[in-house]
Amino acid sequence: MDETHTEQQQQQQQLQEIIISINSQLEKLYQRKLINKDQLTKFSIHKRLKLKLPYLYFLPETNESVHMSVQPRFSSYQYSPIQRLAQYLNQLLRSLFYPISQSTIFLNSDDFMQKLQYYYKQLNLFLPKTHLATFKIHDLYTMISYTSLLNALYTFLVNPLLIGRHERLSSEAIVELISLVLKNNFFTYNGKTYRFIKGGPLNLPLTELLGNIYLHDWQVSLVRNVRIREALYGRYNDIGFLTWNSSIEELQKIFDELQQELDSNLQMTTFIGSDVHFFDAFIENQNGCLYTKIYHDSISQPFLLSYTYSHPRLFHRQWFRAALIRAGQYCSSFEDFEEERLYLELTFLANGYSFDFVEYHLRQFFSHFNSKSNKPMNLNRFTYLSFRQELFRWVDQLKHDMEEEQELRKHHRLIQLYYLFDWGSRCQFNEKFHKFWSDILEQDPHFKAYGLKIKLNTKHCFSSNTLLALPNTHI
Repeated sequence: MDETHTEQQQQQQQLQEIIISINSQLEKLYQRKLINKDQLTKFSIHKRLKLKLPYLYFLPETNESVHMSVQPRFSSYQYSPIQRLAQYLNQLLRSLFYPISQSTIFLNSDDFMQKLQYYYKQLNLFLPKTHLATFKIHDLYTMISYTSLLNALYTFLVNPLLIGRHERLSSEAIVELISLVLKNNFFTYNGKTYRFIKGGPLNLPLTELLGNIYLHDWQVSLVRNVRIREALYGRYNDIGFLTWNSSIEELQKIFDELQQELDSNLQMTTFIGSDVHFFDAFIENQNGCLYTKIYHDSISQPFLLSYTYSHPRLFHRQWFRAALIRAGQYCSSFEDFEEERLYLELTFLANGYSFDFVEYHLRQFFSHFNSKSNKPMNLNRFTYLSFRQELFRWVDQLKHDMEEEQELRKHHRLIQLYYLFDWGSRCQFNEKFHKFWSDILEQDPHFKAYGLKIKLNTKHCFSSNTLLALPNTHI
């Protein structure tokens, strides 16, 4: 007990030293006139804040050699001394970065498949000779040097398109603040305090953003070559996909040059051929025809449901629908879709869900995407194409709605409400609530002019998973 108490005292003392150091570094930036008095007050760490360092733990993982290994993970950064400043910088840089980079980024698997289908159907550039290529940057977020990150960030910030859009912070000031966050990224393990000297944890969103800014700068020559040849290119974090209508040797030479330009701590693997797998999709050029289906990794255990700690039943039925939507997007043939549908049904049955649960949500899914709502859907190889087109239209509308929601959030017009929910008519409750909300707005034109939107979310109150996921602080 005495050793534990002494250990805790040492950690608290180290935490106070870190806080004093961060505040001192901010004071120096103020003296150099890189930040003003209001920003100094905003960024400084106040003694009344409840702070603690995140801790390191490990989770098992099966690698490609089917050997068990462990992956490092970090607890929440919510109470970390750098959290407030990191969150501010993340929001600032993200609003600057994504409008500029969206043409070369896949937001998610839906966005990737939409762009691939558009390239194939609308642009008519997918030819029998078209090669497919993928690349992966290994250990990007854990091994990249801070010098590389900061140099790429400065190059990005001096882009003429960004002049005057830094919220009263100069490019030099932002780089210095990012440097302050990176160099004060501490964590604990087995009662001792450690500091990152390169890379960072992915549960600190700024880490992923800085990695993307670095790769955005690194990929310039590749993007130039791709656009000259009217090819499709996109990247999702540290993985990329492209089509190529010139020789394999020419593309391999470009990849070799890109490897030389990478940070010395990083390695890139590439693959070029007539078929690849990317974003859990198998993609093949069959003599000028695009063939796609879902790719199942042979080393992953089959029939597993995603873990959730909030409301498993609600999450899993939403996941079932999302998985069916993904199957419809990915599977270019009706036979592959049917095989994936059967796999999903077996996954739920193997995890204890009933036939009634599976059949009910399957009917709901087909009813939702039935273009002829007055007739029951008869899905076969002849009707599958129109069904798939309906899916793509729905996903495109969903993307538009999400962009609209982001704009509402940006202008503080989105209200998110949470209510306890265990079982019952959730959809009917939401519909009635939104009707009442609409009636209130109609009665008050002044209030309606604010353009507010309410989003309802549920919380589950009796999930054992929730209790198991809570940190054990009382033992």
